[in-house]
Amino acid sequence: MEIAEPEAAVAIVRAILPKESVLLIRRSERPDDSWSGHWSFPGGRRDPGDSDLLHTALRELEEECGVSLGREQCEAELPPVLARRRAKPFVLVAPFVFGIDGELPTVVDHREAVEALWMPLSTWRDPASHTLRAVPGLPEDWLFPAIDLNGLPLWGFTYRLAADWLGLTCGTGPMEQPGFALACRVLDFLRSVGLKLTHGWEDCIVPTEPEVIKVARVEGAIPVAEVASRFTASKTHFPSVNLMEIQPDKIRLVGLAFEEYLISSTG
Repeated sequence: MEIAEPEAAVAIVRAILPKESVLLIRRSERPDDSWSGHWSFPGGRRDPGDSDLLHTALRELEEECGVSLGREQCEAELPPVLARRRAKPFVLVAPFVFGIDGELPTVVDHREAVEALWMPLSTWRDPASHTLRAVPGLPEDWLFPAIDLNGLPLWGFTYRLAADWLGLTCGTGPMEQPGFALACRVLDFLRSVGLKLTHGWEDCIVPTEPEVIKVARVEGAIPVAEVASRFTASKTHFPSVNLMEIQPDKIRLVGLAFEEYLISSTG
């Protein structure tokens, strides 16, 4: 069922001094929270008493971080973003950008967060800070774009939202273009290390869902370590997928628009 309007809001608080930075929290670990333990922007679900979603963002910011801002400090309302989790339904989130002169002190509510920090935007803008890596609680062969932050990955919804806000990933072309380009590079790499192409890209329907994915087939065992070494880190560009799964018999890529590409091996 299509969600009619956002059910939650987040506050992207950008400070100018002492250097351009953005406020993040690390969420407390709770079994009822799909984003338990994640780095995130302050925010949460709309309460019945909230006059609107901007009110929600400001209320959550003050409750979680002890930072009180006014409505007039909102610089922009970004397009709603779908926050995906392991099980549906997904949550549609309204992001609001706030501008302040300097970083403010924070006092976290430990029921909601264990720490808060101001992350320099220069870190976000440096391709060398980004990698594809495993994340806690999910299979080790599932690799997600992430930034290491205090020894833990900043990944998932917050990573995608910030990357889109800062214009780091897609440029001006179709959202599917970077993911397909990477899938083609992976396929070319497999051929360069001796695997034989048995079938080029074709559209296939997923039996369990109303989706179409692109599938290519090769012959030979996929060299997992070599693929991981070649594609999980780069000093020159930002990750162009939301997920890369590397196994001896397949490589699955989920692009920026959550389109899927599958390279299947006959072993």
